[in-house]
Amino acid sequence: MAKQKTIPYEEARQAIAALKVWPANTPFVWKKPATKKLPTPYSFRTSLALDVEQTTFAEDWFVELYYKKSPVPGVRDTLSITLIVNKSRVVAIDDNGPSSHMNKVGVGLPFYQQVVDHPHLHIPIAEASYGYAEPLDSTTVQALWELFLARANITGAPRFELPEFGQMGFDV
Repeated sequence: MAKQKTIPYEEARQAIAALKVWPANTPFVWKKPATKKLPTPYSFRTSLALDVEQTTFAEDWFVELYYKKSPVPGVRDTLSITLIVNKSRVVAIDDNGPSSHMNKVGVGLPFYQQVVDHPHLHIPIAEASYGYAEPLDSTTVQALWELFLARANITGAPRFELPEFGQMGFDV
């Protein structure tokens, strides 16, 4: 597995603290790759405005979403909600069904060297701007979205919408 690109902690903190506004009239338009994989993975990406008037946009700041319906009944779908800053994951919520995350960074923090289940929240810490995650209670996608927006300091975002599926869960 390739090593995750990171940015300095202070840069991550400044990016989180900065005003970030969801672009006006930007609904969720999920893209699916030209693949025959089932279930089909979907992705969405939008840049963020840095002012309320939406005249300035960050060149390398995005919200990136990934969704894949679970083929196994009773297993949570895969969902990743991420604030990307300069090609680095800065704040992210991951809900990946039957998998977990090992905190290899975060000496002195409550979940250091612990395996954290899903869903969980990735946040930057002084030791590393990526790699530390805190467990979250299992909840709705909308609640995870609202938590992400609050932690990433993003305003003006619409209500979360999953990709639409046809009858019996098949892609249309």
